[in-house]
Amino acid sequence: MTTKTSTGLELARILPGDPGWIRRAAYLSEVLGLVARAADVRPYAYPLPALTLETAGEVIADIDAALTATAADDPTPAVLYVLPAWVLKALQDVLAALRTAVVEEPGGEFRLRPMLVLLGEGLDYPRGRTPAEMAADLEPVVAVLALDGPAVRAAATDLALGRWQAGTGAALTEVFAQWVLLGVPL
Repeated sequence: MTTKTSTGLELARILPGDPGWIRRAAYLSEVLGLVARAADVRPYAYPLPALTLETAGEVIADIDAALTATAADDPTPAVLYVLPAWVLKALQDVLAALRTAVVEEPGGEFRLRPMLVLLGEGLDYPRGRTPAEMAADLEPVVAVLALDGPAVRAAATDLALGRWQAGTGAALTEVFAQWVLLGVPL
């Protein structure tokens, strides 16, 4: 049995306080959970381990729930979120697998594309989602969580310590500008 632990490097990230940016990808938590179950039964048939798929799905659901609760209590423009580095790696691996599934030949070695097409057609979502749309929905999530730099670190430090310094506003403004460049709706 494989277990998940939060040991290792933890990354402080600044997330948009409005959960709308991750809502488009929230359905992926269900999709990835179902694919993880299939990969658990037939690990040789999927390009990623079940634990990677499950972890990525769970973190999407966790962030969506945390932001929804925060937005209901106190709508803030930015929220501090601590993410283990291995979880970010799992999300990046899933995004890479989704991008590969977009161009994967139907009779290929891995069976991720047919599973994604099947799940995408049966989703309780406004309309079915193709593997390409799933990848596009996950990209802003990975982009926000992978965003790092002096501005992110400065803003995260100040938010973690509950302080507002002269540079905090400038750091957050730079983070907001980076979100806009990434195409994240604010």
